[in-house]
Amino acid sequence: MSGIVLGKAYGTVEQEIDTQNAIPEYFEYVNFTLTSADVATEGMTVQIDSTCSLDSSCKQTSGPWTSPRPITAGGSIDGTITRQWTGAQTKGAEKAFLISYQLTVNVGGLSGSTRWGGNNEPGDGQYWVRCDFKVSAHAGCVASAFTPTFEVDKKYLEARQYIGMVQASMSTHPGWEGRGQPLHRESNDAEAAKNRAVVCDSTFKASASTPAPAQCDEWPFAKSKESGRQLGVKSGADCQQYYVTSLTIDGKVHLSLGWVGLREGKSPPATAKCARASMPKNQNEGVGGDLGRFTTEQRLLEKDPYWVNAGQPVS
Repeated sequence: MSGIVLGKAYGTVEQEIDTQNAIPEYFEYVNFTLTSADVATEGMTVQIDSTCSLDSSCKQTSGPWTSPRPITAGGSIDGTITRQWTGAQTKGAEKAFLISYQLTVNVGGLSGSTRWGGNNEPGDGQYWVRCDFKVSAHAGCVASAFTPTFEVDKKYLEARQYIGMVQASMSTHPGWEGRGQPLHRESNDAEAAKNRAVVCDSTFKASASTPAPAQCDEWPFAKSKESGRQLGVKSGADCQQYYVTSLTIDGKVHLSLGWVGLREGKSPPATAKCARASMPKNQNEGVGGDLGRFTTEQRLLEKDPYWVNAGQPVS
């Protein structure tokens, strides 16, 4: 502005970014509310302009407002911006957009503006959107500042209890939001195989009490950067040890989770960097299949973070 102080006005901006998993488009809803002002707002107008890319790889509508729109104290105006990734979308392509915004207020023939997003905030703000053609058969987009949560399905009860128990008992609380750090995707299948070969090495023996066929179920996941091998573990013998046991009562099979030392009143060692369990195949592979689908749905790329909800409260 020209430096003339006309008064004070307070407003709020609400933004919601809606990304699409299977199409290279995303939509943004923007709402501006003028909550109060100690200056006459007759004739006041507001306009928000936004830029999603400095090159031609992002196409967008002109914005919520194609021209300044009138507003008065207590009022609000809103609109939706549609954006489309128009760059080369060959398999393996990826593009990140750092969105910036400018709000311009006009009062009595004078105007002033403020900017956010882009490079105008510490750490470049939180307005990153990434589009890629790496995860599935379709290109899609995600808000990369958001860390999604993988929920272990309750139908895999013992596997869910096992993960929750490890998250609680390990001092690092891997994947537990509010207590530990998120897991990060290991996208290299060869590395994941090496992770599994170490944690589920020849020292693993399926428990005779686990319903057959039993498998070695490791935590953190082999397809995560937090797998025991990547933290320096040389053998799964150094991990926490769990097993699923079955008990038949009145002809009905009941499963329960146990761990080495349970009968002696010992807790799993908190300093361990990994865990493994003798787990029924359907539960181990069921959770693994869900994780793969989650990876695709959330478009997780190499090193992308995610939380794991196994019934532990978010604190």
